[in-house]
Amino acid sequence: HTPTPTPMPAHDPPPTPALPPSALPELSTSTPKAQPVPSVLRLTKPARAAAAMEPLAAPPLSRTVYDSYFFRLKDRLTGRKVAKTDKGDPPMLRLLAAGAAAGVTTKTAVAPLERMKILFQIQGMRGSGAERPQFRGIGDAAYSILKDEGILAFWKGNIPNCLRVVPVYALKFGFNDTFKGLVKQPGQKALNFTQLIVSGTMAGLFQACITYPLELIRTRLTLGPAYGANYTGIFDCVRQTLRQEGIGGFYKGLTPTIWSGAPYVGLQMSCYEIYTRNFGKSIEEATGGNKYGKTVAKLCCGAISGITAQTLTYPGDTIRRRMQTDGMNGRKMVYKGMIDCWQKIVSKEGHIALFRGWGTNCIRAIPGAGIQFLAYDTFKALLIG
Repeated sequence: HTPTPTPMPAHDPPPTPALPPSALPELSTSTPKAQPVPSVLRLTKPARAAAAMEPLAAPPLSRTVYDSYFFRLKDRLTGRKVAKTDKGDPPMLRLLAAGAAAGVTTKTAVAPLERMKILFQIQGMRGSGAERPQFRGIGDAAYSILKDEGILAFWKGNIPNCLRVVPVYALKFGFNDTFKGLVKQPGQKALNFTQLIVSGTMAGLFQACITYPLELIRTRLTLGPAYGANYTGIFDCVRQTLRQEGIGGFYKGLTPTIWSGAPYVGLQMSCYEIYTRNFGKSIEEATGGNKYGKTVAKLCCGAISGITAQTLTYPGDTIRRRMQTDGMNGRKMVYKGMIDCWQKIVSKEGHIALFRGWGTNCIRAIPGAGIQFLAYDTFKALLIG
């Protein structure tokens, strides 16, 4: 007989022995090892700013010639990147279009006063200076023109004048806005008077040198009947001037234009900016503070700036007009140059002759300059926003 095996008593498995503290993994309380910082971030703030000033990349072909090679010349020479606003710089072609539209609007509105002013300026040019002036005042001049030539004579030469002011005003306002951008320092909010006068004068200088022949043709078309020159149009005036006086005839009076015309543009643009900053808000609030008030403020500031600039440069404008008409229609030359013209006017007619037509000019400037800036700001807002 085989004995049955006695079963072993059941019991729990032996407990797992606890590990000693020395055997536990040591938890690190130190901070993770810092990753290497990029070299640009290790630079100081001035160094980072200097590192950001890298030469500009070549402009795309779609950019205009002015924008690519002339107006960005400062940035290319200095290798500096100029921070732009969210909207970017205004397109040059739209600035030119706004200036051109403002010019046509302005010149058409003040054409009658413009013609009378020029007639006053050239009085006494051919005489000894002792003769009685042909026109005694604005009323007499207006009556004579209306009686002898009719109502449309007040706008004689206005069409070629509008063709002239398209490039003149376009370049003047376009150059001025661009030069203001060139002289503005990084982070500068408002230009000072020196920067404004430099920008405006440079704009006037460039504009005058480019468009001067158009200015001379416009003057001669306006005064043609008074000198016996019956031009049939712009091309006839160009043909006769070239045949009688040569290519140099188109630049008669350029020197006084540079000496007076360029500072005139500089003063006009600068004074408008200064008057708008200092008095524009007050005029706007005094006239209602709405859209109408803004319009009145622009008209007032523009008119005052125009009168200021024209008064300071008016003698140069008188000399320019006389030199433009000197030798017209084959007549004998009266002046040898700008200095000779100045001396003969003063010796024969007195210093007051340099300011003939100034009163008419001020009356013209009140609506003219105001309309000019108002129209430019309006067209600029429509074209650019």
